[in-house]
Parts: sequence; C-alpha cells; structure tokens
Amino acid sequence: MKKILFFCFAALCLIAGGIIIPGKKNTYFANNKLVLSCSAKVDIEIRQPDALAHMEGRLSLTTLGSKRLALLYTGRLVAPEGRFILSRTLLMDYRYHPENHVLELSWGQSIVSETDTVPDEVFYRNLMKSRSFILYLTRFNQHAWLVSGLTTPLYVCNDE
Repeated sequence: MKKILFFCFAALCLIAGGIIIPGKKNTYFANNKLVLSCSAKVDIEIRQPDALAHMEGRLSLTTLGSKRLALLYTGRLVAPEGRFILSRTLLMDYRYHPENHVLELSWGQSIVSETDTVPDEVFYRNLMKSRSFILYLTRFNQHAWLVSGLTTPLYVCNDE
C-alpha cells in the first residue's frame, strides 16, 4: 500500500510540475521582460528621397534591465556630407510584446565616443529618422535573433 501511495504522490508531483513550470515561462514573457545581448555585422544602404547613405560596421543590442536597452553603432558612415567614423551608443526605453515579437523603442539619450566624427544632425537624419521606432525580434536559432523593420528583415543578431 505504501508503494502505491508513493507512486501516486510521485506521479502527482510530475503532473503538477509539468503544469507549473510552463506557466512560469509564460509569466516571464507576460511581464514584457526581454534578455538580449547580441551583435551583428551590418552593411546597410539608407535611401532618402534626395540622397543615399551607407553604414558599414556593427550593431549591438543589449537590454539593461526591464525597461532600458543600449543600441551600439560602430563602423563607418558614408553620407552626402562626407565619410565619418561611427562609435556611439543610444540608450533607449523599450517595451517588448512577445505575443507578436514587437520591440517598441524610444530614444532616451546618446553617448558619443571621442572617436566618433559624425555630426549629430547627419547621424539622426540618416540612421534615426525619429525618436521612436519599432523592430520585430524573432528567434532565428538558439544563438541568434532575426531583427526586422516594418517591411523587411534587417540583420541577424548573434548572442554574445
């Protein structure tokens, strides 16, 4: 009788664990938390109605808690105004919507390195069209995210 009770208790624990543990994973995303630390090598052409710019280098996305994200740009920017070295971090407020993989970003502040030669107006006109934008994040594989804009994939961001 003790063996039967022990077996039933063990089976009940396994069933309860199977229900509770997935529930915890869902609450992790229900709180809009996202843990992200990835970088990508990029070669982006930025088309404007009156000009064409080109950014070559690296982009990194790193969450800093549950509401802040750092977006690091390093590399070169070639714009109609000239050639520039790019090395700056944008601190952004974010909100993640796991149900549709949407990452809402709002610009908070910029940290510009001493090596960065891009004038602010050139950077913002070519790479940051507005103070807020949306990215789509889809897990590409175990170690990478597909980062997309509103209409097309932009780059694959590999976990660091």
